[in-house]
Amino acid sequence: MDVKTLLHNLREEVCCSVCSDIFTDPKQLPCLHSFCLHCLKQWHRTSHGRDTIRCPKCQLVSKVPERGDLKDLPTSFYLNGLIDVLAIKECRSSQVRCGNCEKKSSETSYCFHCCIFYCQECVTGHNIMRNNKDHRVLALNDFQDMDYEDVLKRPVFCAKQRHEKEELKYFCKNCELAVCQTCVTLSHSGHALEHIEEEAERQKIEMKSMIETQRRNLQAKMDAVTKLDEDYAKLIQQCEEVKRDVQGTVDDLIANIEAKKQNIFAAVEDQTKKSLDSLTTQKSETENQIEEIKSSLDKADKVLTRSANAEVVQVKKSLQTILKGVDQTTKPSKRDLKGLPILVFVENQKMLETVNAEEIGTLKLLQQTEASHSVAEGKGLEEGTVGGEEQFVVTTRNAEGEQCYSKHDRVTVEITDEQGRECATEVRINDNKDGSYKISYSPKDQGKYKVTVKVNGKHICKSPFSLQVKLFHLRPVLSFGKQGSSVGMFNYPWGVEVNVRDEIAVTDGLNQRVQVFNSDGKYLRSFGREGHNAGEFDYPTGITFHKNGNIFVANNGKHRIQIFSGEGEHVGMFGGYGSLDSQLSNPCGLSVDSDGNIIVADAGNKLIKIFSPDGKFLMKIGGQGSFTYPIHCVQCDRYLIVPDYEEHCIKVYDRYGNFQYKFGKQGGRDGELNKPCFLSVNKSGQLMVCDSGNNRIQVFELNGKFVGKFGTKGSNLGEFGSPRSVAVLSNGRIVVCEWLNHRLQLFE
Repeated sequence: MDVKTLLHNLREEVCCSVCSDIFTDPKQLPCLHSFCLHCLKQWHRTSHGRDTIRCPKCQLVSKVPERGDLKDLPTSFYLNGLIDVLAIKECRSSQVRCGNCEKKSSETSYCFHCCIFYCQECVTGHNIMRNNKDHRVLALNDFQDMDYEDVLKRPVFCAKQRHEKEELKYFCKNCELAVCQTCVTLSHSGHALEHIEEEAERQKIEMKSMIETQRRNLQAKMDAVTKLDEDYAKLIQQCEEVKRDVQGTVDDLIANIEAKKQNIFAAVEDQTKKSLDSLTTQKSETENQIEEIKSSLDKADKVLTRSANAEVVQVKKSLQTILKGVDQTTKPSKRDLKGLPILVFVENQKMLETVNAEEIGTLKLLQQTEASHSVAEGKGLEEGTVGGEEQFVVTTRNAEGEQCYSKHDRVTVEITDEQGRECATEVRINDNKDGSYKISYSPKDQGKYKVTVKVNGKHICKSPFSLQVKLFHLRPVLSFGKQGSSVGMFNYPWGVEVNVRDEIAVTDGLNQRVQVFNSDGKYLRSFGREGHNAGEFDYPTGITFHKNGNIFVANNGKHRIQIFSGEGEHVGMFGGYGSLDSQLSNPCGLSVDSDGNIIVADAGNKLIKIFSPDGKFLMKIGGQGSFTYPIHCVQCDRYLIVPDYEEHCIKVYDRYGNFQYKFGKQGGRDGELNKPCFLSVNKSGQLMVCDSGNNRIQVFELNGKFVGKFGTKGSNLGEFGSPRSVAVLSNGRIVVCEWLNHRLQLFE
């Protein structure tokens, strides 16, 4: 028994909830709630029913004892013990009533045998009596922790009149009562009796079983409530996901319409330019003719006003020749008038009618998935590559064999070796939300394996499959971009990141902007320009997408982090040059942790800092001698991974900023590094490091074990010119940003 726990808030435990005073003669109802006897009697007089009583606390109705006297209710001996413990505990601040003479005194003792308090006079009389010579008596001021326990362990006495000093030692099985020796003799002769301790042990076992059964019942109901909460949350999630899908479809439609609108605008502007050029030419020609007419008229006026009659006659012929060379038309020709086009926009009536008549989609409730009809397809079922990202697709079908989708489907995949032991190959299952599931795995060792796929706990058709794992390999798929300032061109690009829509965002360093592309390298949009104001850049470096849709960009030259909407509208910023917690110096890499906070590599201050999404400083990692030039930081599992650019290594910390270990050293061999830059975690949970000085990407386990590498120095496909950053698309493809080659490459 923990005495400190017992004594804590003891007064509250021994107070009656009806009168709010310390219990006097506490009686216990069948619901196990206890109250003062006088409180119960008063409550019973005012409550309904004579043969029943309603618990003042839980309102449970129970029968009163057979004689109708509430005094016959069980006495709570435990509470009586607690009341005595309270009196002992508070004896220094209040006097205690003597159980013999009723006089209150601060000098009081307690008899553990009689279970009574005695004042100084009465304890003297008690002690001189021969029958009490073996009684243990202790002054209240001398009580220790073990003495409090002994008070609570005191024997329980019979409640019947004239039996009050008889201890309850037996249990009558016929009457199911605890009885004293006198009760046995007078009232329970011939009844089946059991010693109270043996009966108590037996009933403890039964009660423990009852409690355990009820505990299991409670757990089952709690599990049911949890399941209902999960189903409730799933329904809410379904609702939000469906609305997002609808919004995505609408956004795509709007984007397509917007693109078509821009095409028409471009055609209108092109045609207008051609027509304006034609009109400008005509205007210039006509103005030249005007000047010629003015000149000829001026000459004619001079002849008429300054020449004699004989001269007039002589120059008439010359004047006719001059005037004949001038265009005599008085208005534009019909040909010129016909050349002026009339621009008119002709609506696509069929498309408008379709948009007005058709819905953008429908809500469909799909049937339960049948595992026996579901299938798995894909090359990844047969072979894989060590360290690579392999995939196959499971298509779920209903009892009719139709492709169907349910949020409650549980698709599981297990990969084992030939001996049936689960191997270290990591498996991820992405729900495509259309009745198909993309299964991705990253084999870590060569060998033959077995792939088992289940839907809702049952094997799908033709499961398990064979898997042959070969060495690590990645192949280049495409590259886009070259040096320049036009749309889709780069000038020393730095950071790359992808969002949930697989849009690729790149910080275009010396072009002072962010460009956004789709997963095939097609230009979508850009934002930012050179300047010092909000939304303008002075060499943007790191970039990251937040789950709230915002884009965070490290403005290295202005020592701040700028925040943009997904479409590139400036919405805020934080930082500013300095060494205070809220300030930055040459921030480089950015990432988002599992709590949605922003991790900033504050390279100039040699720290990693973490801010809330609205820019409030939360914590920092590092300090004197921790880093030389921390260029990036990402969270992986429970670790924070930091590449130290100038120390040519990777340093690992826990979420609280405690250093754990580091790996890598300067060099060009496998596992060695030369100016490591940005990091990313692939679908296998492995760490991809931009080994910029060695012009390659290296792949490691979190413990620093080298897994593989790809890329060499050069400008051809599959070669690198100082890879600066790396990101991973949802299909497992890897995007690499090359600083010196001014381009991006995609690998799979």
